[in-house]
Amino acid sequence: MSGGRRQIGGHPEEKVDQSMAITRRATSIAAVGAVAALALAACGGSGSSSTPSGSSSSGSTFNGAVDGIVNPSDKTGGTLQLIASGDVDSYDPARTYYAYSWDLQRLFTRSLMGFAPEPGTKGTAVVPDLASAAGVSNADKTVWTYKLKSGLKFSDGTPITSKDIKYGIERLFATDVINGGPSSYYLGLLTPKGGYKGPYADPTGDLSTVKTPDDSTIEFDLSSSFADFNYLMALPTSAPVPKAADTKADYGKKPVSSGPFMFQSYTPNKETIWVRNPNWDQSTDTIRHPKVDQITLTIVSNQADGDKRLLSNSVDLWADGGILPASRPQVLADPTKKAYADNPTTGFTRYIAVMQTVAPLTNQACREAIFYAFNKSDYRKIRGGETGGDIANTMTPPLIPGYDANFNPYPSGPDNTGDLTMAKQKLTECGQPNGFSVAMAYTNTGIGPQLFASVQANLARVGIHVTSAPSDSSNYYSTWIGSPKNIIAKNIGIAIAGWGADFPTPYGFWQSIANGNAIVDPGNSNYPSLNDPKVNGILSQLTKADPSQTADLGGQLDKAVMANAVYLPVQFDKTFYYRNPRLTNIYLNGGVGNYYDYVNIGTNDGK
Repeated sequence: MSGGRRQIGGHPEEKVDQSMAITRRATSIAAVGAVAALALAACGGSGSSSTPSGSSSSGSTFNGAVDGIVNPSDKTGGTLQLIASGDVDSYDPARTYYAYSWDLQRLFTRSLMGFAPEPGTKGTAVVPDLASAAGVSNADKTVWTYKLKSGLKFSDGTPITSKDIKYGIERLFATDVINGGPSSYYLGLLTPKGGYKGPYADPTGDLSTVKTPDDSTIEFDLSSSFADFNYLMALPTSAPVPKAADTKADYGKKPVSSGPFMFQSYTPNKETIWVRNPNWDQSTDTIRHPKVDQITLTIVSNQADGDKRLLSNSVDLWADGGILPASRPQVLADPTKKAYADNPTTGFTRYIAVMQTVAPLTNQACREAIFYAFNKSDYRKIRGGETGGDIANTMTPPLIPGYDANFNPYPSGPDNTGDLTMAKQKLTECGQPNGFSVAMAYTNTGIGPQLFASVQANLARVGIHVTSAPSDSSNYYSTWIGSPKNIIAKNIGIAIAGWGADFPTPYGFWQSIANGNAIVDPGNSNYPSLNDPKVNGILSQLTKADPSQTADLGGQLDKAVMANAVYLPVQFDKTFYYRNPRLTNIYLNGGVGNYYDYVNIGTNDGK
């Protein structure tokens, strides 16, 4: 079973490197705290408090929203004004996969589980949403049962029942109509014997693996163990959809709301307006505590102009990311503006895929020569320097259980410019003492050519000659490096890539990029075609593991993958945000990708 890859749909670095795979996860708190939070999350947590419990401040400081709540207030009313550099991929909860789109889904959709309304790593805990409690599983984690709360309603006033949740998942099987989201998890776990074509092609059929014995009970019978199932039930993909209102491929134009806001209007690529849903009941919702009456999202294609509007406080937030690198000095040089900025790590790892299927990289020592010769410091400068991200020595981001800050299997020198002595030693070991030639894949827009030039110059220091293999961003991940056959045919030896977890567990991060069973052609995310029995075995263990085992298995997995020398980590991504001083109850939530938790933001012009 393979997971999908979540798309960026944002900026600033993403603006120049579109269609990278990303899920943003907060990493500002110590790894030990992250492990504890995730251990709790994996077993459903103890339930969220009615309001966020992070440290609060009446004022604002730089990075204050990373692990605290800035400007707490009970004032209600007003309008939250968001801008974005591009439209969402879809408002259909089954089809959305952009990171910021998943955050916007919290405005108008609910699911059985959800991420806690907390700052930082506390927000990665999964807690009940529509469900009255976390899912209960059998011993081998192949059967999961949930009970719904009472009094749940859609925005049209009709009750939300277990059948609406089942129907939302049935839609995922209509893959010719409903596509784009992380449906592969669900298809892999819930496809019944004999198959199922979805409610459109087979309107009289039944997804027999999902049972609804009554309106408040839903049971999932999985084809294999899956310890992270509560996380799947926290994704927008699991949101209820009323069958009578389903407009198939057009459902995303105006989906029926189950959350506190509903659509007033949506003009694609221009503007979305949400207003309060009169049929949403706060007593049923411990995750959302909305303050404003209205939320607007305006598409601003000129990102520099958007920054000017934001820094003049005429709008409130970039919804899809931070400000451009060119705008950051203005904020950093002004103590007043800096107090309303945050620069968190996103949980997204930028890396170089090193293809073991292309000679001479079929020899591990040749691959390791690239690892040691790589100049991470120079690469990071191009990606925004210190505000763009931290140097990564291993693939697992700090938020994911198993991350070890001291693990550095391929040291690149004290200044991260490379260890040329070790690189030359590895070249001798692999029978290429004078170096070799290797083609590098990258997108031919934005900073792609600059990154290529950096790698080319720095690997040349040890005789590795890097040639150009560029691609348009539109097909870079799907067929250029996402096709194992194309990698061999084009002799692509190394490729720029990036990854973030669909949900913050070792399985959620690694399955699609490291398991041998995830290799497909095209649409592959395991670019180096890693198929290591040890790696595969640990991933299999994680599908059955208890929360107490997760961190240890995650550490073993990280070390096993890195031992293959096919993933060269370079940078743990960071975003530089600026927020309008008028905003209240504002914090960055690790569970929604380390974006601000839009649904709970207020304004100081409320009442």
